[in-house]
Amino acid sequence: MNDVMIAGVGFTEAMAAHRRVESRAELCREAAHAALDHAGSSRGAVDALVVGQIDGLEPTNVGGRHIAAQLGFGPLPVFFVSCGGATGATLPQVARDLVGAGDYESVLCIGPPTFDGVIDFQKTLNRVFAATDPPLGIGSVHVGAAIASAYQRRYGVTTEDIALVAVKAHDNAAANPYAHLRNRTTVADVLTTPLVASPLHVGMVCPVSSSSAALLVTSAERARKLRNPLVRLRAIESNADTGRLSGRPGLADMQSLAVLARRVFRAAGVTDPRHDIDVLELFAPYAAFELMQYEALGLCPPGAAGQLLRSGATGAGGDIPVNLSGGPLCTNAGVAAELAPFGYVALQLMEQAVGEQATDARRGAAHSMGSSWFMCNTLGVLERVEDRIA
Repeated sequence: MNDVMIAGVGFTEAMAAHRRVESRAELCREAAHAALDHAGSSRGAVDALVVGQIDGLEPTNVGGRHIAAQLGFGPLPVFFVSCGGATGATLPQVARDLVGAGDYESVLCIGPPTFDGVIDFQKTLNRVFAATDPPLGIGSVHVGAAIASAYQRRYGVTTEDIALVAVKAHDNAAANPYAHLRNRTTVADVLTTPLVASPLHVGMVCPVSSSSAALLVTSAERARKLRNPLVRLRAIESNADTGRLSGRPGLADMQSLAVLARRVFRAAGVTDPRHDIDVLELFAPYAAFELMQYEALGLCPPGAAGQLLRSGATGAGGDIPVNLSGGPLCTNAGVAAELAPFGYVALQLMEQAVGEQATDARRGAAHSMGSSWFMCNTLGVLERVEDRIA
């Protein structure tokens, strides 16, 4: 596999889906051109497109084909990716394979907004869980609450610790011009928002956002001819747990992510995640998930995530900052939000962060998760490469 680089990143400003006046195709076109402009590349230099969509929310392939036809790139090979709630993070994985195998020099990944369609997304999510666990009568927020509750019960994590994750996210998002929710908050503010499903309050749950994201993935040779510092996609893999609650050994630990992390970190030469990784963007649509992800990724022992958070290590200015973009707790546009962690980490490593900048970041991790009972995980390790000599 040849070296593969992330050469350009493009985002659109996020807002509530019901306020959006641009179409999904228009948002994708804006993000695509922003990624090319950022890289110093052009439409004519793109060899293939990778477009994400979620089957079930739109007719199979129609959404992706409609978007690809309106991007203005002319006749190009287009690869449509549909992996349910894990779709967005799979886009750079497909692009890595296409470029790394030598099939293409430059591949543009397009992450559309998920919630801008005519179908009520919440009803669709609820039907997903009705299909896998019909007796439970639950929706996606209930699933997040069940996982958070199991984690609390096993490790004694306080609701205040969960609220503190949301406070950190909002503080970071306030500096990110692409974030949806940019209001600073406090633990007391979060805990006074309505309780949705114990222990999750409204302030601990992601918004429904509208935005698009794009990544330009290229060979090392092509990247050296463009304008940005070189950022290598060193390793990226996905895995999946069972989609049924009855098949899980428990909900208090993200065991599937832990298994994936060991494999990806080994492939990337990471032996001590707490010290070998400088910045992380994690997909945590519910605040408690971020704490669980610290532990699954090996940043701290099981049950110690609250202590790590309170130490300030994962905040802006800490030695291992997490979600300096604000993460999905402040912006969740579905497929676009799943792709976004890879863009935000790449910008951090280029020292071009759109919000808070990590100090001397040379290696970062990007993560996304989704689908029924959050069964699917994708994890990637990115690293800055100093050599620009061909």
